[in-house]
Amino acid sequence: MKKQKKAILIPDGESHILLYVINCLAQVKNLKIYVMSNKKHNPMRYSRHIKGFSYYEQTSSDLDWIYNINKEVEKHDIDVIMPIFETGIRILIEHKTKVLHQDRLGLLPSLADFDTAINKGFLSEHLEENRIPGPKSVIVASNTELDRVDALSFPVIIKPMEGFGGGQGISIFNSKEDLKKHFTSHNFNYINIIQEYIEGYDIDCSVLCKNGEILASTIQKGNMIGKSQFTPQFGLLFLYEEALYQVVERLMKSLNWSGVAHIDMRYNQNTKQFNIIEVNTRFWVSLDASLIAGVNFPHLYSLSSIGSVFPKPEYKFVEYLNLKGLVRKIKQNITFLFKVKFILNNTPLKFALLDPLPMVYKYITRTRNILISRFR
Repeated sequence: MKKQKKAILIPDGESHILLYVINCLAQVKNLKIYVMSNKKHNPMRYSRHIKGFSYYEQTSSDLDWIYNINKEVEKHDIDVIMPIFETGIRILIEHKTKVLHQDRLGLLPSLADFDTAINKGFLSEHLEENRIPGPKSVIVASNTELDRVDALSFPVIIKPMEGFGGGQGISIFNSKEDLKKHFTSHNFNYINIIQEYIEGYDIDCSVLCKNGEILASTIQKGNMIGKSQFTPQFGLLFLYEEALYQVVERLMKSLNWSGVAHIDMRYNQNTKQFNIIEVNTRFWVSLDASLIAGVNFPHLYSLSSIGSVFPKPEYKFVEYLNLKGLVRKIKQNITFLFKVKFILNNTPLKFALLDPLPMVYKYITRTRNILISRFR
């Protein structure tokens, strides 16, 4: 007899991305959502949308984690194993032969393609080899290698070659002298990539792919800056750029990509080209924005993972504000509170109102920790 509801397991539920994935999956009635986490007091365990939450203490062994996944798959008759963050995705790719039901794994790229996409240095080489637009780059591990920047034109932007996120470790320099001062005043324990700074604007593309073919996508441009120019935007505007889509299509085909990806891009106002800056090889924080625009990436991921075929979804060219953006907008103009239709349809407030316990628990925990630290 055919199962009435599909069961999805998110094995890396300690990720901050979980909230946004759950908001999307909760829109689908015939799903049962199960979550594994190595964070015992995870606020999301109180979500009304999660059918089952399992805590497993973190160990140093990746195989222990795979064993726990196998146990959960058997226990709940899971249809799709859906990792949501880079660490878990890479472990599952590397050890997929240890998964008892490999046919239930969500879409995953090859290990070589994953490592190429996530590493900014490897990605830069890949772009050059495949003649895909991207900033000219050099790798610098220490100040003894700074002469490599002579191949670049200033200003340049420096960032960690791998890891971090949210704008951490990113700076712009207008001269080699300033760059040298930066290196002598910082003791780096990671490798940096230095790129020519592109005059223009940032724009992003989110995709779901299978064997290099784009099954779903959205294109969005920031319209309210976050804490800085390098941190996630508080507001987005959805749009379509054919030239940008063609660049992303070439990249995904060259990587033979399977799974989701969020591509950070920049429009070069001098060359009139869209450039690939980096690839986030996971789900992303603006998932609910894409959902509001009309594309439910986590649900489509689950469908494509079990072989379902669907037409490429169209999306609406809407404006979106996250909750921080909404608060800023209200502070700027209190009358924005009366734009009830926009607030309910173009912000994630409705998701929080429908599933309030995680937010309440998070607020209480944070307040308690602040009070404890002060009294200490």
